[in-house]
Amino acid sequence: MKNSPYQSADGKPLQPVTLDSPFLSVAFGAKELCARSGCCVGVCPEGAITLGDDKYPVLDLKKCTACGLCGEVCPGGEVKYGELAEQVFGEHFVDRGFDGQVEKTFVGYATDERFRKGGAGGGMVTALLHHLLKTGQVDGCLVTRMNHEKPWRAEPFIATSYEELCESQGSRYSIVPMNALWADLRKREGKFAAAILPCQTHGFRKLQKADPELAAKIPYVIGLFCGGSLEPNLTTEMLSMRGIKKDEIKDFQFRGGDWPGQMRAVFKDDRPPKPLHYSNYKDGAYNYFTSLYMPERCQTCLDGSNEFSDVSVSDAWTRNEDGEYKFKEHSRLLIRTGAGQALIKSAVENGDLELVDVTKDPSYSTHKMQTKRKGSLAPIRVERWKNAGRPVPDYDRTVPADVTRKERVTEFLGSSMLRAGRCKPFRMAVMGFLTSKYAIPLIKFRLWRKKRKYAKRKAAKA
Repeated sequence: MKNSPYQSADGKPLQPVTLDSPFLSVAFGAKELCARSGCCVGVCPEGAITLGDDKYPVLDLKKCTACGLCGEVCPGGEVKYGELAEQVFGEHFVDRGFDGQVEKTFVGYATDERFRKGGAGGGMVTALLHHLLKTGQVDGCLVTRMNHEKPWRAEPFIATSYEELCESQGSRYSIVPMNALWADLRKREGKFAAAILPCQTHGFRKLQKADPELAAKIPYVIGLFCGGSLEPNLTTEMLSMRGIKKDEIKDFQFRGGDWPGQMRAVFKDDRPPKPLHYSNYKDGAYNYFTSLYMPERCQTCLDGSNEFSDVSVSDAWTRNEDGEYKFKEHSRLLIRTGAGQALIKSAVENGDLELVDVTKDPSYSTHKMQTKRKGSLAPIRVERWKNAGRPVPDYDRTVPADVTRKERVTEFLGSSMLRAGRCKPFRMAVMGFLTSKYAIPLIKFRLWRKKRKYAKRKAAKA
């Protein structure tokens, strides 16, 4: 590894390292810009960076050698979409819509019944990872699970078997510094696949430039769609609100039970799992938690579809004209790169996936809710905060030219709610309402609005 401009010939810092040194990750100089992706922790060759309880990195100044790697791979302060597009696709472009560069679009599910039932949307991600593992294309997979000792906390780990992949199934809408696992990869031989979020993918693509040898250990990136993670304290506050002690549970499920699932506590004793809110993931309280627990950096993220992965996977929420889901317990799959195309071809030929090609179906060309949140509202927020003098990421994307006054008002109201969510008494009061029977009329109203919307669309076509 070559010396950085901030090191002497013997690899020591030219000047004493401080938290505002220019070569460090943005987390140490502007904490609000930290994506908590774990990149700086994973890339540091000296082990000088660790994670605090809040998942923010902590730097040991005495161990730091000023190599600058943590700053080079940090996705928090800067994302240049044009440069990433040129690096991944060999073509310079800044914006191709919410879905980004897509070669093919499919809807499908895992043929392994255990994967299909255990996954949030048909088990497709787990099936792809297992296919790579069992065919010897990788030796392990970077995934998440709930901690065995503290099951209310999500954590990253490297799965190397079928059973461990089953343990990783299900969505975890919590901050998980996945790329901290790069430190483990330095010590391991072999190849690995990573199932990661957009910010983590941005960091990985930067790693390919900063430390190609380490990055080469990850030949496949399976990208997860993301509308924004939630602060780790959501789980403990939710358990407290529902009168459940942490030492009573063995698992916290974000989407447990029948599809589309709901947040549940799974107990150590023989009690059945306890739903933590009414209705389900799609129509219940979770929809409002993003307005209370979304981290500041997630609020300014513009990539919801994981644009620089090899393949991206999301739920298949598309409905027919009657408002019924076209595909239940399915996922939507976007193929982006040659490596992604080869992976899907191999998995289908091996019988691990059941897919339907929907490339030409316009209803699968984007994700409306995510497009609104990341494609229009987030750029408005970045612009507004920047004009107000607040730290924001450096992007080469700007606010769309056709942004409306309604969208600006919607963004301002959403930001106001997120700001209010920082106040614990307010946050807990809102959660108390959302998880109680008093929220049932709100759920019914939400469902009525959906039914009415689809009825209007059907009548317009008739």
